[in-house]
Amino acid sequence: MEKIYDLLFKNFGQKYDFIKLYDVSYDTSQMECVITFLYPHDKEISDDDRSQIKKALCDNIKINGNIKIKFKKSFLDSNLIKKEILDFIAKNYKAIWTYLTPNQITINNQQEQIEIIFSLASEIKKFFDISNVGQLLNSYLCEKFIASFNIKSVIDKNIIIPDEIGEVEIPVLQEKNPRYEVFVVKELFGGNIIPSPEFIKNNNQAKNDVILAGDISQFQKKSFMRKKGKKAGEEGYYYSFLLNDGKKIECIYFSTKTNIPKMDLLADGMTILCLGDIKRGLGDKLTYYIKKISLATINEESKNLKEVKEVIKKRRNVVLPEDFIEMKQSDIFTIAPTYSEFINNNNFVIYDLETTGIDSVSDSIIEIGAVKIVNGKVTQKFSTFVNPQRPIPQEASRVNNITDEMVADAPVINDVIHDFMSFIDGCVLMGYNNINFDNKFIFKVLKDLGIDFKNETMDVYNIVRNSQIKPKNFKLTSVAKYLGVDLEGAHRAYNDAYVTAQIFLKLNEIKNN
Repeated sequence: MEKIYDLLFKNFGQKYDFIKLYDVSYDTSQMECVITFLYPHDKEISDDDRSQIKKALCDNIKINGNIKIKFKKSFLDSNLIKKEILDFIAKNYKAIWTYLTPNQITINNQQEQIEIIFSLASEIKKFFDISNVGQLLNSYLCEKFIASFNIKSVIDKNIIIPDEIGEVEIPVLQEKNPRYEVFVVKELFGGNIIPSPEFIKNNNQAKNDVILAGDISQFQKKSFMRKKGKKAGEEGYYYSFLLNDGKKIECIYFSTKTNIPKMDLLADGMTILCLGDIKRGLGDKLTYYIKKISLATINEESKNLKEVKEVIKKRRNVVLPEDFIEMKQSDIFTIAPTYSEFINNNNFVIYDLETTGIDSVSDSIIEIGAVKIVNGKVTQKFSTFVNPQRPIPQEASRVNNITDEMVADAPVINDVIHDFMSFIDGCVLMGYNNINFDNKFIFKVLKDLGIDFKNETMDVYNIVRNSQIKPKNFKLTSVAKYLGVDLEGAHRAYNDAYVTAQIFLKLNEIKNN
């Protein structure tokens, strides 16, 4: 990051001090490095500015591929800021997010100074302050917007945290064509778009004048030569991207000359509201041809509510998965690894158990640790102690360092297993020697409860044995050391599961490259 700022200062002095580096990504399929800058809503970046900045960076940064420069305007809209706040809290502080509604966040927009006030129950405010949420949120928002933020938390005595959440019933919605609510930040072109957007998944046939909303990804600008009409022989531009509201649809917009600068404002990760026609193209694939676009933010509460189709009586979860946060800081210019179609086309859960012994019939599970892999990346983790409802033998404690005191307040396996099965739903279940050990414990619990096991299962141990690597032996610690994978906290379920996941990905990376 600093290298890019240094290059800009070296070439232009303080001319572009108002822009901020927003993101650097490398697309291995396109051999393209995309550098995205953020600039204030009250300033403009001319075509000449864009060309100068791109030339300076392309001349001085040497990478394996092309460099593409994008510019994203920082809109200080209150709804947009609130959406980012809620996303941050939901991802990093589930304990706060559970008891937080959008109405508890007040945003006072004073030009470049944004005041944010959280009205919280006293217990939640205490956790908010101890966890230093305000400072971390401030750093996050400064990456997303060009502004300074003043974040406060206050106690709202009217908010009371219930002692028990209990079971929840979700009401039935009888809608033939369900829609949800969005907040328009800025009309880009085409005029006002009404009514609200439909869900992409409910549009599975050709249809005109469809309103959709979602996040942009794989945004590209392409040129073409006009073949018909008065402008035959002239060069034109069209834009292609994916729109995602939980399901994706491919989008195309053939731009007029006046709308090209407006379309150039868009970038991956931005949320838009669109009106267009859904048509069938090559291979009978549905494609969304855009006619109108507005920058927008989605009311997630209304979206989640509208997606519910039937009354569901929910069992209270005892173990909730957590979003995985990569602690290592990667080099932004490092090319991402390439994985096989098997990894790119499937989701995986790599898991490990700690038990009271080695007999799946007479011994019990005392810890489950697992990680989920989606598109070659670890996205979530699942970790919990399990109360075996009997003393842990000393010989087991000497191996895994788990004591009776550590599991005394943990849930029992008959409760945990339901959450674990939800976590692995639709995934290939894997582990290290899991077929000969871990799976037997899981299958025993499922059989006792009358629950069917439907997942495909594989063993990373067998994958290692059939690979070309030559470790001194095939113990997990030896294989990890051979491949340069850090192994901390061995013989604890989550740590061993995470290491096994890294070994699985590393072997595929070696084979595929």
